[in-house]
Formats: sequence, structure tokens, C-alpha cells
Amino acid sequence: METYKFETTVLENGMIQIPDFLKYKTQRVEVFLVLKQKKKLIKKEKNVEDFLDKWFAYFPEIETNDVRYNAIIGKNK
Repeated sequence: METYKFETTVLENGMIQIPDFLKYKTQRVEVFLVLKQKKKLIKKEKNVEDFLDKWFAYFPEIETNDVRYNAIIGKNK
């Protein structure tokens, strides 16, 4: 069984354009229509405090007087 795959868009009037298959005219064919899911773009601004609040239990005690900690917090504000 020969199989062909191509991508197209359903037109405003509901028609689907397909490539020319003149050599197969009058032959019966089976058509599958697979709808592509629309990509959902979720853009959420996150900051360091939100991250730390969420994952705090997984981190050891944070020394807030630490120079590296203060540099990271200051850089991300």
C-alpha cells in the first residue's frame, strides 16, 4: 500500500488543497485527517523569591549574610 504524507491548511470555505495525484485518478483512496494541536504559550514572569519559596524544603539552610547569596539576589531584582 502506497502512503503519502503532506501538510496543508483547511481553507476558509472548509476545502482542503492536496497535491496533484493525476496518475491515481478514478482510484478509491482513504484519507486520514490529523489536526495539529495549537501550541499554548504560557509566559509567566518568575523571580528568585518565587523559586526559593517553592523549592525551599529541598535546599539546605541559606545563609543570608553570604556574599554569593546577596550577589545573586541583588542581580535578579
